[in-house]
Amino acid sequence: MNFFLKALPAVAATALLASTAAMAQTTLKIATVVPDGTSWMNTMRAGVAEIKERTDGRVDIKIYAGGVQGNNPQMRRKMRIGQLHGGVFTSGGLRELQRDAEILGLPNLFRSFEEAAYVRERIDPVLMERLDEAGFVSFGFAGGGFAYLMSKRPVADRDDLGAIKLWIPEGDKVAQMASTALGISPVSLQVTDVMTGLQTELVDAVMGPPVGVIVFQWHTAMTHITDMPLAYIYASLLIDKRPWSKIAPEDQDVIREVMNGIYRGFDEQGITDHHEGFAALQSQGLELVPVADEERAVWRKSFHDANQAAAAQGEFDPELLALMECHLAVFRGESADGSCS
Repeated sequence: MNFFLKALPAVAATALLASTAAMAQTTLKIATVVPDGTSWMNTMRAGVAEIKERTDGRVDIKIYAGGVQGNNPQMRRKMRIGQLHGGVFTSGGLRELQRDAEILGLPNLFRSFEEAAYVRERIDPVLMERLDEAGFVSFGFAGGGFAYLMSKRPVADRDDLGAIKLWIPEGDKVAQMASTALGISPVSLQVTDVMTGLQTELVDAVMGPPVGVIVFQWHTAMTHITDMPLAYIYASLLIDKRPWSKIAPEDQDVIREVMNGIYRGFDEQGITDHHEGFAALQSQGLELVPVADEERAVWRKSFHDANQAAAAQGEFDPELLALMECHLAVFRGESADGSCS
């Protein structure tokens, strides 16, 4: 008995050291569809190197770029089974992790960056909390500009819309409903298959932010931009809490500090990048197609009805949509009392 009592401290110390070592060494596998070599990826890789250095190698983050791990749904499936530990999800793909997380990107919800900033200041914390409750660590949202309709022929009214073959992301139910509301027959494809679709004329129009369209080189197959912002685009890096919990708290703090800073930078730079990208598309020869005021009103009404229908069908929280619309009404000076509960 005395032998076992004397051995207990040594056994406990060994177990503690083993436990600490297991917690100290973590490799996080992260995926994104963003191609390598872009400024976004260069910044991310610099952040990863800083994290590894500041944690003395205890945290190593491997980023799989260019869609090699698949699209948003495929990335999410791999996260469920542990093949991936996280991913960079754009607004349309965030609903794979929490249904309300894509609500900022509903069609024609925002009409300007000022509106988006005002609502986001009030809604971002709600979405971050819901992602946390769903089991994910996030480092904030980075705005990527507004999506525009770009096509191989001019699109200025509903008759033009009915004649196009518009790409929408695979599995994006809200985009499907919005397209249907405008009389469009969309074609659902993975992001990595869009260029092939354009080249084979399976699709002849896309809806995307200028920077994203340039990064994926889709603009090389386009001739026109319809001059009406259609949806606010944003992205977030999310990590599953299960592998995250294996990281020592002090190392978690390092990751948060670095990644929060990176995403604040992305968000601040997003507006400048959007305007520069929009100008670059026109300099590349894409012609801007004006939309008449009465046509804009019809499109906005169709999008609004589609958003309401999506909420009614449970695609996202209708009360959260109502709160956002209240904030928009306040910002636009359309609210009777100027407050939202």
